[in-house]
This record gives sequence, C-alpha cells and structure tokens, in this order.
Amino acid sequence: MPRVAYNDAALTVWRGKDSLKFIDGLSTNKMVDLRKGEVRQTIFTTTSAKIIDFATVFHMGDFLAIQTHKSCLKHLLEQVLPKILNQDVNIQDVTERNSFWIEYQEKIGQIGTFSVSEGCTRAHISENFSIAVSSLDVKLDLDGTLDEFNEWRIENLVPWVGHEITSKNHPLAAGLAEYVHPAKGCYVGQEILARMVSRKRQGKMLIRVANNDVDEKLITTKGDSHSLAIVRENQYPSNSSS
Repeated sequence: MPRVAYNDAALTVWRGKDSLKFIDGLSTNKMVDLRKGEVRQTIFTTTSAKIIDFATVFHMGDFLAIQTHKSCLKHLLEQVLPKILNQDVNIQDVTERNSFWIEYQEKIGQIGTFSVSEGCTRAHISENFSIAVSSLDVKLDLDGTLDEFNEWRIENLVPWVGHEITSKNHPLAAGLAEYVHPAKGCYVGQEILARMVSRKRQGKMLIRVANNDVDEKLITTKGDSHSLAIVRENQYPSNSSS
C-alpha cells in the first residue's frame, strides 16, 4: 500500500448543534444525515458555483473534523465565518497539531466510514483510497512518491486540489459530479449547478487523454504517457484514452 505525505492538507474542528446544517447550506453534497463514525466529501462553492475548496468531513460524535486544504483555507474561512451569525457553530483551525497522509491502491475499510488505529484516523474514501490524519507524534513510513500518486490519479481519473480542483472551475468541470447531490435543499451555487444538470450542458469536462492528443495548455495533471485535462464538452471523443 503506497503512502505519501499530504502536505497541503488542513484540518478544522467544527462544534455546535447547527454545524451539519450549516455545512449543508454552504456545500454541494447532502450533509444533514451524516452520522457518527461516517465520513463524506463535499464541495464549498461560491454564488457563481466556482470551487472554494473540496472537503472531507469526519463525524466524530461531539464535533466534526473537516479536512480541507492550506492553499484554500483563508478563502474558505473568509466565505464561511461571516455566515455563522446567530447559529450555534464554532470553528477552530487545528492544522498545525496534525500530520496527513494519502494511502492508495489497497482496500482498507468500509467506504464512507473512518477507522482509528495506533493514533491514526483513516477516512475510507473509495475502495482503494484513504486519507489518514494523526497527531504530530505519530510517525508513518512514506513508501510512495507524489509522481507515482499522480500516475495513479491519472489512471483512475481522480481530480485533485491545485490541479483539477481550482477556483477557476465549477465542480462538474472538475470531475466532482458525484459530490453534487441531485435532490438536496438550497445551498450556495445550487441554482447554477442545477441548471447545468437539467440542461445537460456543463461547458467543460475532465478527461484522461494521451499526452499527444491534447493541447498542452489544457492539461491539469501530466503523466508519462497520459494526462488529465479539462476540455470543452464534445471537444474530445471520450472520457478515457487508451
């Protein structure tokens, strides 16, 4: 099981009885039914449906632990904090107290849950991908490289913050449609995303493509032979190139 450092990861702790409802109103996935022991990913968006950050939410019981990204955290908090108003929500940044890793290529636990062992909390995101968080005193061996992880992402069409997931893109263009709930209540950016879905027109899309088959400026993650690229709909014949 390859493991690489997740250097851009950030972690905030959200407390208060209104926290889940608050997140639900600010992000694209349905969050209000998240239960203790579960983990779910969602996207914070602007009113124009552009991505602010991609978040992994751990329901710890008495509080929520939300893994986001250092590169986006200032913008995220600037958007979120003024909207708390009289709601029972308190947010604390605990990034500097923790270490973060990515583990992939091997199934570890039940998808949509997290597990805790030897001081490390693992969010089981998909069948072969987990995000691990621990206090600074826990040390894990790193046996993979970022280039290897990017090759795995390209092969499996996995978008990533700073590459496909940026403030220039909306969630559908960045390959994040599965985190845009089709039937939840109102949230920031919903009107625009709902219109794209209903009209089946999203402007751009994420594809895996052979390096020589795409304009270099469209590539978001470049690999040895194939890359991820965000292109205009119908510009390329398929989502995946052999």
